[in-house]
Amino acid sequence: MKFENIELNVLHKISHSLVHKRDVASFISEVFDILQHEMGLEHGTLTLRRENILIIEASKGLTEEEKKRGQYKLGEGITGKVAESAKSRIIPDISNEPEFLDRTGARKSAKAAFICAPIISGGEVIGTLSIDLPMAAEKDLKKVLSLLEILSNIVADAVATFRSEIEEKEILKAENERLRWEL
Repeated sequence: MKFENIELNVLHKISHSLVHKRDVASFISEVFDILQHEMGLEHGTLTLRRENILIIEASKGLTEEEKKRGQYKLGEGITGKVAESAKSRIIPDISNEPEFLDRTGARKSAKAAFICAPIISGGEVIGTLSIDLPMAAEKDLKKVLSLLEILSNIVADAVATFRSEIEEKEILKAENERLRWEL
């Protein structure tokens, strides 16, 4: 697949979506849809950090069961290493990468490239954004990485809000359980 001149088109579509979406989950879903249509995205994941664990909060191309299996400790696998180091990674062929864990079990065809970028807000890595694409030339994968890093920066504030909403729901759920127990 050729990635020439698609960056501007992708950014245009994503900026349009950002202006029109009020809900972070639907915005991330639309980002993955755009990447699938424009770049042949096979899978896309957004992980959020909860203490030292990264959990898939939004995805494209994964079942709910696969999504549940997608948890990584900081420093574990490619996703965990990206979050720990705050440095993006390109894996040109996941079938030749021993650090690629495929924890989700979703890679039916292992001949794919994997690109992962940290999501940083307030100087802290709060998650990762990763995509699987058909294998491509290194220069094309570097272009995709640059685009993914731009997307990570664009979604950082939205993701920080999303993370706060999740934490708030967990606190309310725990308080609800505590109150039920007291009754």
